Amino acid sequence: RPICEIPSNLRCLLVARVALGEVHEMYLADSTLRRPPIGPDNARCDSVLGVPRQRGGCVDYDEFVVYTMSQATPQFIVEYEHLASCRCRSCVKESQ
Repeated sequence: RPICEIPSNLRCLLVARVALGEVHEMYLADSTLRRPPIGPDNARCDSVLGVPRQRGGCVDYDEFVVYTMSQATPQFIVEYEHLASCRCRSCVKESQ
């Protein structure tokens, strides 16, 4: 969290326009990647997709990673609050 007065129940979602280019699909996590792997055509990919569990991967939803700042342009910031009755992963974790 940034060092400023933000209510603890406020959440922000950043919506960006992202140029994915050639995507490399990853089914297992690899925290050592510092740039995209080499693709099947022996050229470096532009981004990585963390494949969701329902398709044999290891994350809950599609997760894209880009390695060059110029590939992403922020478009909107959506501010929202969770209901007191919310049972999402973040709210359950905070209540423990």
